[in-house]
Amino acid sequence: MENNPTLAIDYGEKNFGLAISDSKGIIASPLDTLSISKNTDIQTIINNIENICQEYRVKRIIVGMPQVFEQNQRRTEKKINKFLDLLKNTLSIPILTYDESFSTSEAKNMLTSSGQNFKSYKNKIDRVAATVFLQEFLNSENQKNE
Repeated sequence: MENNPTLAIDYGEKNFGLAISDSKGIIASPLDTLSISKNTDIQTIINNIENICQEYRVKRIIVGMPQVFEQNQRRTEKKINKFLDLLKNTLSIPILTYDESFSTSEAKNMLTSSGQNFKSYKNKIDRVAATVFLQEFLNSENQKNE
């Protein structure tokens, strides 16, 4: 059984959705959305992630990596890899990538089906997307261990 939670990061150019698992690695829950602004740069985002890792005693991080189907996705992949390098230079815990294809559209569908409109869910979408792919990751890990 797991002793510490896993943190998931849904990378975005401006917003980073976060989700965390329970300590046993069974259930994913949305955590927060960190946003780049004129007062918050990428290093501040990474420092906030480091603080969250310490607060929750995170044992590993998974970062969503989309599959590359188009050229613009290749640019996103490069940006995520740059972000991964910054994370790995700051944190001393394992950092993995996981296919997060369709997690945002699935999160939108979930929020819409719960009766929320775009205006009410636009601030939640990134952390719900992180929760979606973290839960998929946890499910696949638990199936391997059965």
